[in-house]
Amino acid sequence: MIRVLIADDERLARERMERMLARVGGYEVVASVADADALRAMLDEAAPDIVLLDINMPGEDGIALGRWLSVQDWPPAIIYVTAHPEHALRAFGAHPVDYLLKPVTQEGLEAALEAAGRATRAQAARTSAVAGGRLLARSGRSTQVVPIPSVICFEAGDKYVTACLPEGEVVLDQSLRQLEDQVGPGFLRVHRAALVATRCIERLEQGTDGRYWLHLRGLGRRVEVSRRKLRLVKEWLAEGVPA
Repeated sequence: MIRVLIADDERLARERMERMLARVGGYEVVASVADADALRAMLDEAAPDIVLLDINMPGEDGIALGRWLSVQDWPPAIIYVTAHPEHALRAFGAHPVDYLLKPVTQEGLEAALEAAGRATRAQAARTSAVAGGRLLARSGRSTQVVPIPSVICFEAGDKYVTACLPEGEVVLDQSLRQLEDQVGPGFLRVHRAALVATRCIERLEQGTDGRYWLHLRGLGRRVEVSRRKLRLVKEWLAEGVPA
């Protein structure tokens, strides 16, 4: 499934876009937000492949937001959706794959999604080719090769991501979003700051404070599961298959 985030200050416009996406199939709406602040707050957790982005929104407009998205570590493909054709020239500074005028037609949306899909597939192919089943980690002033099958989980800190291994932790240059695409289906995103190896999952536990935690084989501490990801983790545990 291709992950889509919709950003539009009009609720009816967002709902219409969701219905249009449902008719296409193969697309999952991972978030629907009304302004830039909400998009920024949930970008890492939603990890969209495509953002359908309105331009005239309260606060930061879609053009400034699109430029910010375009310089992220692993930028989503941007499709502008707006009622204002006069913004087109400025909007292309964010390198969108398309610029759709409202009211958007089903045919126009599907053509834009296909163009965006080609962009995201090309990104994934480049990442996979570079990875080769291994990661490069910093170790003092040197680097070391980390085989992906040896990783128990990845955790994001304030400025870097660590890979937790049976023998300890190493620092990586990639963002958690990049790693999620790179490591493949053997890993499950359980929190905006945690990506775990499904082969290491032993059990899910609820603490006395109501929060949920995963016990991972080979890791001497628990990893928190966010409420947004709890259903996904429970489904994986129930089915016993890689996510």
